[in-house]
Amino acid sequence: MMRLVVSPLYPALGFLATAALVSAVAARARLPYTVALVVVGLAAGTAHLVPRISLGPDVIVTVLILPLLFEGAIRIPRRHLRTYAPLILALAVPGTIVSAAVIAGAALLAHLPWRGALLLGAVCAATDPAGVIALVRDAALNERLGTVLEGEAVANDAVAIVLFTLAVASPPNFGHAAAAFVWLLAGGAAAGFVIGTGVAYVLGGITDPVVEAIGSLVAAAAAYIAADAVHASGVIAVVAAGLAFAAVAGRSLTPAGVETVRVVWDVIAFLANSALFLLVGLVVPLPLLARYAGLIAVVVLAALASRALSVYGFTTLLARPRAPFPMAWRHVMVWGGLRGGVAVALVLALPPMLAQREAVAAGILGTVVWTLVGQGLLIRPIMQLAGLERLAPSRTVPSEAH
Repeated sequence: MMRLVVSPLYPALGFLATAALVSAVAARARLPYTVALVVVGLAAGTAHLVPRISLGPDVIVTVLILPLLFEGAIRIPRRHLRTYAPLILALAVPGTIVSAAVIAGAALLAHLPWRGALLLGAVCAATDPAGVIALVRDAALNERLGTVLEGEAVANDAVAIVLFTLAVASPPNFGHAAAAFVWLLAGGAAAGFVIGTGVAYVLGGITDPVVEAIGSLVAAAAAYIAADAVHASGVIAVVAAGLAFAAVAGRSLTPAGVETVRVVWDVIAFLANSALFLLVGLVVPLPLLARYAGLIAVVVLAALASRALSVYGFTTLLARPRAPFPMAWRHVMVWGGLRGGVAVALVLALPPMLAQREAVAAGILGTVVWTLVGQGLLIRPIMQLAGLERLAPSRTVPSEAH
């Protein structure tokens, strides 16, 4: 019998066509692009229209998440980043830890074992950079509010991954965990800053825009490799490299190089976003979510409560005349705490022998679906109620983000 061999070009073509079609339909229907992708993925997965996809967590993080983190970092307006840096750091580090603790406590009350509850809390604590960045650009939020949301999202995923790594370790040693946490963050930030700054300076003698764009790709990959070599957080390193690269790029890159970098990363981000949110829909088994609906409801409520606690608490403490944060922004911040691709990647990395692993996975995936679809669809009405739905200034490119 002749065996039919399917060329990789067919699924690649199908993915590109689906991404383009969903983007066009979502724009015409005034739906968030990410919501449309997740819904299409859920429908295709439930109807078994797509062969089972098996990707490891490392593939999802390195191929899909890291490019989105770097692209988000180089696009954040630096003038607002400097102004709101204390608030962003507070939300990204202690805010994520508080959220993880609240969600883990709720999971314990829902009768999950303590290690499963810790892992669920760590995974669900952080907002998703892909979803948040897409939300900011889709909804045309105020640029300063968008900067805080994006800045927090690109940083707190790294914190969640570090918490997850420490929670997986057995037996837990809190002194060692605290030291490891500090090194993973500080070492990753230092490695990324050195790589991002160094690559941008080297590109100062280059006048070929294509080479300058390739240099930005080198900065992202080298930062991850360098941090991994010293056992620090590669995710934090990529974020730091993006911020450092953008800070120097405005002075060292040619105008054509800056534009080429922007276009290259726009394309990369679109493809990674499309693949990531389709994947979220495809890997979520709806029957599993129905079976653990009660647990999912508990986790979703705990995630919203912890998000509100962090946002209202830290904005009250850190808002000041030079960095105002109106109450309407705070409401949108709470509701804009979307979860997504990183959570899915970490579900795949759950220990196989974890007690009640299926329940933990269901709690995480159910929270992802609710935030992306439920909160994603309701964000515009909430913005209208808060009086925030208006066109924001155009997004900033590296050379302008001073």
